[in-house]
Amino acid sequence: MEKLTDLYQQKILALALFAGEIMMKSGAEIYRVEDTVARICHTCGIGYVECFATTTGIFLSLDNSSDEHNMHTFIKRINGTAINLSKISKINRFSRKFTETDSPVEEWHEQLREINAEKFLALPLRILGAILVGAFIVPYYGGDVFDMIAAAISAGAGCLISAGVEKLRVPPFMNIFFSSAGCALLILLLASIGLGHNITPMFIGAVTIFMPGVALTNAARDLLSGEMLGGVARLAEALIVAVAIAGGIGVMLKIWLFAGGKYYFAGIATYPLPLFLAFGALVTFGFCLLFNSPIKMMPLTSVIGGIGMYVLVGGVQIGYSAVAATFAGSCIVAILAEFSSRAGKDATTVFILPGIIPFVPGTAIYQTMENILNGEFTIAAANCATALILAGSIALALILIATLTRLIMALVRRISGLRKRKK
Repeated sequence: MEKLTDLYQQKILALALFAGEIMMKSGAEIYRVEDTVARICHTCGIGYVECFATTTGIFLSLDNSSDEHNMHTFIKRINGTAINLSKISKINRFSRKFTETDSPVEEWHEQLREINAEKFLALPLRILGAILVGAFIVPYYGGDVFDMIAAAISAGAGCLISAGVEKLRVPPFMNIFFSSAGCALLILLLASIGLGHNITPMFIGAVTIFMPGVALTNAARDLLSGEMLGGVARLAEALIVAVAIAGGIGVMLKIWLFAGGKYYFAGIATYPLPLFLAFGALVTFGFCLLFNSPIKMMPLTSVIGGIGMYVLVGGVQIGYSAVAATFAGSCIVAILAEFSSRAGKDATTVFILPGIIPFVPGTAIYQTMENILNGEFTIAAANCATALILAGSIALALILIATLTRLIMALVRRISGLRKRKK
């Protein structure tokens, strides 16, 4: 009997680890991975469960709290991550069904294998997503219509270059380096023929799809939540990506200037506030395509992102600081995401990530990289601090709304339980 129980425990452990691995590789939050793994184990009557997840591995120990059976401990190495919100959504639904139905472990393993085998959207759709992001993020940084066109072309080309370089199985750092260099070269060429006037918004728009927005925001969330190891790891990831982007753009700029090329800055373009509702929605939709969001959730997610961008830009226009406006916009996105996730019974990550990434401080990150390349280290430190503060305000808003939502839901359940007892 002991061997049968141990074998069953091992199968459940393998199932839970497989689910956690898929989630971690798809960009899920650390707390969500740990919660899902523990929930699967608890559902099968395993009393003692300890799960510790990092960006590079998942550690799991379990036992049935009996002296007659052995404790099992497994380690799962995580190699490589790519944001795939469809997989996170499906694992979220998988864990819900697992707790509600009773089927053989082998059937659940088969479902996980099917989820794991799911691929990203076709390359043309991802390129379309890059084009939307590149074009419609530019107005937020003061670029004009010609800048939007140039950034859209360069972002689409950068996505294509990245897909090609990825097939060569080079390290992600080098992939981003070459892709950023390609984007920079195309921006400079387009600007030289008059298609584009403001080089900074064009550069930001072209490389926004490579910006470490997810890593930087998640790093701040982990650190504020007490997940020090995960936070430091993701912060290091964000810095490495930023260095790769800076290196690609910097090398191309140096070559361009050495060859006698020039670039200009024509001035800041302004737009009516209501347009940013559309700009934000289109940028969010672009990220939905890049992050492989569930198709049926894309329209709602786009609306959430558009409303968030409207609040952010509106806050800046009426005189609030960038930090306060970013915090307010992030709160709106988080609130709408919480309501949407409960109405659609889906993970909040599906709605939050595409909607919040446009808030990532692209200007501060780009200026930090530019200052470092120019040897302006004091200014670079100030811009880096600005980027971290803005990322921290995003993370704080997400944590605050998530905590308040849990408290409200717990209170509602408690009141509902009391009413049922009285009846």
